[in-house]
Amino acid sequence: MINITPLRTVALACAAGALLFAGSNQASAQVGFNIQVGTPPPPPIVEHRWARPYPGAVWIAGHQEWVHGRWVWVAGYYAYPPHHGAVWVPGHYHAGYWYPGHWA
Repeated sequence: MINITPLRTVALACAAGALLFAGSNQASAQVGFNIQVGTPPPPPIVEHRWARPYPGAVWIAGHQEWVHGRWVWVAGYYAYPPHHGAVWVPGHYHAGYWYPGHWA
């Protein structure tokens, strides 16, 4: 029997790398993927954002992520958009699938 979890990890790492590579290009294609999880994430933890550390920083709210077969809380943080005009689209759960957050 094959354990799917390491395959998911590799797939996520490849997709994340592709997003980083695509985000560094002004004319880039968007890479999208979803993960079948079955159970919805737990309710979010209420967090308060702190002062913006540098101009142009975008707040990525804390959220649940599907990691190694379970939901894991990722605390909120500031990030620099990959290009001018980029908007953070939060991840969401729908009909048994998790759609990770991404830059658009």
